Amino acid sequence: MSSTSNTIHTKLVSLICRGQELTSIFFYAPVKGKCHLEDTLFSATWGLPLVIWGSDRKVILNGFLGEGLLVLACLQGVRWRAFLGSLSRSLKYLRQAKVLIEFMEDRDEYLVNQVLSFCLSQEMINVNAIFNDFEDTQMLSSFEAYPQFKVVNQTFTEVTQMSDLYPNKMVDLRGGNIRTMPDYSEPNTILYQDKEGNKQILGYLWDIMEAYARKHNAQLQVVNKYVDDRTLNTIELLDVAQNGLIDIAASIQPMSVGGLDRVHELSYPVNLASWCTMMPVERQLDVSELLSRVLPHTTFALLIFLWIFHEALKGRVRRYQRLQRIGWLVLATFVTSYYLSKLLTLFADPPSLPPIDSLAALIESPVRIITTRPEYSSIEFTQRTKYSAAFRLTSKTLVLIGLRNALNTSYCYTLTSEKWKMYKEQQKRSSRPLFRYSKDLCFYEMVPFGLVIPENSAHRAPLHNFTLLLQQSGLHDFWVARGFHYMVKAGKIHLSDFKERYRPETLNITDLRHVLVLYFSGVLISLVLFIGELFVTWVNYWLGF
Repeated sequence: MSSTSNTIHTKLVSLICRGQELTSIFFYAPVKGKCHLEDTLFSATWGLPLVIWGSDRKVILNGFLGEGLLVLACLQGVRWRAFLGSLSRSLKYLRQAKVLIEFMEDRDEYLVNQVLSFCLSQEMINVNAIFNDFEDTQMLSSFEAYPQFKVVNQTFTEVTQMSDLYPNKMVDLRGGNIRTMPDYSEPNTILYQDKEGNKQILGYLWDIMEAYARKHNAQLQVVNKYVDDRTLNTIELLDVAQNGLIDIAASIQPMSVGGLDRVHELSYPVNLASWCTMMPVERQLDVSELLSRVLPHTTFALLIFLWIFHEALKGRVRRYQRLQRIGWLVLATFVTSYYLSKLLTLFADPPSLPPIDSLAALIESPVRIITTRPEYSSIEFTQRTKYSAAFRLTSKTLVLIGLRNALNTSYCYTLTSEKWKMYKEQQKRSSRPLFRYSKDLCFYEMVPFGLVIPENSAHRAPLHNFTLLLQQSGLHDFWVARGFHYMVKAGKIHLSDFKERYRPETLNITDLRHVLVLYFSGVLISLVLFIGELFVTWVNYWLGF
């Protein structure tokens, strides 16, 4: 092997290894025979950790190697598809690693096209290929992924830079398409028809997708653009992503729920949110309940005790009878004033029932949590089996969304803290809120949410940087706050005061039921005591006492 060959191959590998982001090297040689790259492993790798794999079986590299990986591969052109398939499986979650492939045959343009096209189909976008005659041709082959596949050949010279070999292809997509699929989970993404009858998409997730596409000079291609009146569930979105039908779904999903780890099926976290319960505000006490609360049982018992004490001392202490009568008048005045002041206070601002703070208390109440079966299955097994009576299941997502958007107080609803911001804004137009967000009934707290993407998507790193910029600039929170405006624009909710107008009404017999029960109870007790006294008197009379 000539020194010139060693020199040019060494220079190539040395140039690549000088990249500051590299942390390790994986040498893949599934066939027997020595290639030029093997001679550079110890002379041009700058002391980087090295893993040598001489088998065509896959090895799970993501378990011990990170993203700053360089792959050097020696392959034969005869079985290249099987070898590259094994390499792509070994690079699971690491497909964006820098790859340099050397074929043991002389240069073949048809083979280059086939190999690089296969690499693109496997999301391996940072690939360069050389051949056995690289010493003579000094030709490297790579490809452009956007807007469409195109083989790019370049000559390796003394002035070649690392950026020439492995440019960041995701910075500029050159007008290419980003395939997306909204889940139409309101208010994240909203499908509606404008005045001209054209279908439009709104929502803060759609704002994020459009901004990402603009930043990377791309266009959004909606895969399910003409889907009507149906919200896609998590399983459907994960399936289409893993089947390679989309690049980024306009759908945000929890990264870890119910023991399921979805880190590799989602992007880096876009936000953190809790999944709690939107509960109807507890009703105010009615008139009958207010009248029963005016005079507490303790006060009533104290008055009875004072009356009994007065009756016991009335015949024994005659010197202070006038003082006793004055005391009773003062006490009666005090009790009457206290009664009227409390009664007026309760009527002016009626208190509400104690808040429901647990699923056990919810079971004792007349309201239930309405949810879909997929959402119900996401709740912790012990929680949903022990308190199954607190839930009402529905198979129609649109019915659930309609009840929730109409603020129907017959049910409670589970939703994230991000979606609650929209309903909170909606209720600001009402004189009294109909719902509150109960953090006592949270099923998951501070869960990271990410966008659904294929597990080896080339958009993972760019999306990560983009979402960080959104958070730092405040655009994410701004777009989330616009969710209520979008829902009104799409006609999904309407501005109105949901509280019933106050209508003054006179007292009726129903309002006085507790007072009447107390009154007739006292009359009954007095009648029983009176009959008892008569009975004792009759017995004494007949016995001659």
